[in-house]
Amino acid sequence: MNLNVNRIEIEAAVKPAGGFVAMPHRKVGNLAKYVNIVRELAVADFRLKYHDSALGYAWSMLNPIFLFIVYHFVFSYLFVSQVPKFTLYLLSGIVFWNFFGDATLSSMSALQSKAALAKKIYFPRALIIFSSTVTAMISFVINTILVWIVVMIFDHTSLHQPLLVLPFLLIILLATGISFILGVAYIYFKDILQIWNVCLNVGFWLTPIVYNALTAPAPLKTAALLLNPVGRILVMLRAFLIYDDFPSAEFMITTPIFCLVLFWFGYWLFQKHEHRITEYL
Repeated sequence: MNLNVNRIEIEAAVKPAGGFVAMPHRKVGNLAKYVNIVRELAVADFRLKYHDSALGYAWSMLNPIFLFIVYHFVFSYLFVSQVPKFTLYLLSGIVFWNFFGDATLSSMSALQSKAALAKKIYFPRALIIFSSTVTAMISFVINTILVWIVVMIFDHTSLHQPLLVLPFLLIILLATGISFILGVAYIYFKDILQIWNVCLNVGFWLTPIVYNALTAPAPLKTAALLLNPVGRILVMLRAFLIYDDFPSAEFMITTPIFCLVLFWFGYWLFQKHEHRITEYL
C-alpha cells in the first residue's frame, strides 16, 4: 500500500471547508464523516491482498470452495454425517466461519501495517478495524450471494429467507467487536496473533459447522450454542436458509444481545487504548 497516496486520501476525507484537518472531540458521533477513509483503506487492502496472485480476486471464492470440498468428502463418504441437507449445511457454515476468522485475524495485521500512517496524520484509530472488517466483507458478500443462489437452484426458496439479513449483520457485528478486543491485546502483546490462530482452529470444532449442535453431547452442545455466539448465529442462519424454521423467541432475543454486548465492549475497550497504537506499534 502506498503510504503517501493513503495520506492524501485521508486528508481529503477529513479536511473541512476551512482547510484544516478536522480533529474530532466526539469520535463516536463523528465516525460517519470518515466513511470515505474506511472505503479507501478497505479497497486498497483488498487489491493488495491479491496483487501478485495469478488468479487474483478469484481466490476470495476458491479458498472456501476448496475447504468445502475437503470436508464434504470426509463427512459424506468417510464419516457419513446424519445432518439433513448436509451439503448446504456445511457450505453455509464454512462461508460464515471463514469471514469471522479472516476479519478477526486481519484486524491485528491492519493495526501493524497502518501504524506508520497513524503517526503521519490524525484519524480515529477505530477506522483501521472497521476498514479491515470491510475488506473481509467484500469476499463474504460475494460468497454469501453464491450460497443463496445454490440454495435456490438446488433446494428451494421460502418466506424465511429474507430474514437472512439478521445473521448476516450479526456475524459482522460480532467479528468487528472481537477485532476491537484483539486489537487492544495486540498493541501490548504481539504473540496474540499466533495464539488467536490456534484459537480459531480449536473454535472450528467447537462451532457447529460439520455437526448438528442440537444433537451433540451435552458438553459440546453447551460450548457450541450457549457460550459460542458464532454457533448461535449459524443455528439462526440455517433455520432461515435451509430448514424453513424459526428459533425460539428467547434465542432470537438473546443472540443479538450477545453480539451487541461484545461489540460495544470491544469498541469501548479500543477507545480506552487507541492512543497507545503509535507508541507500541
